[in-house]
Amino acid sequence: MITSMSNQRKEVRDCRHPTVLCVTSRTLCPGDFLKQVDRIAAARPAGLILREKDLSPADYQTLARQVMALCGRYDVPCILHTQVQAAQSLGCRAIHLPLPVLRTLPEKVRRAFSILGTSCHAAEESEEAAQLGCTYLIAGHIFATRCKEGLPPRGLAFLQAVCHSTSLPVWAIGGITPERIPAVQAAGAAGGCMMSSLMTCADPAVYLSASR
Repeated sequence: MITSMSNQRKEVRDCRHPTVLCVTSRTLCPGDFLKQVDRIAAARPAGLILREKDLSPADYQTLARQVMALCGRYDVPCILHTQVQAAQSLGCRAIHLPLPVLRTLPEKVRRAFSILGTSCHAAEESEEAAQLGCTYLIAGHIFATRCKEGLPPRGLAFLQAVCHSTSLPVWAIGGITPERIPAVQAAGAAGGCMMSSLMTCADPAVYLSASR
């Protein structure tokens, strides 16, 4: 996806699976997490977001260093999540931040990231995200998912509203499967984010082949 989201569309086309972003969750991975990350990176999605919210800053930074190295083998962008200090310490210029966290960052810090993303839960948030320097958005949750059990999905109409409200690339999240990628693209999204399925599948390359 990405060394700079301004060239995102060109770089996405260079990836083997340019319509898929991986979002990690160690707790969903039944085996060796780093081996699974290596398998996912080898399948070359558009990027990998290292979420792992439960880790301490020190433990997150240790894991991020390892995951960045694995992604680097396959030229897959590694996007850190929330941990600004870890990104700065590791020289990582790609980060995804919740909108409330993004609002607190000084402009100088935001500008240091060439890839800056946030999650939108309302179409009107896209304008604020763009003003804060975001280079891509994640919108969701679009389909029903066990990760949001009991919460109704926002659906494709919501995704379309977000996509129409911004010129930034928008990635759908929530219940995304390879078979649903055409539907989210038809709504205007660049592609979709996958977490549970990629954390648990035996062969990410085979699984993602259905998204082409």
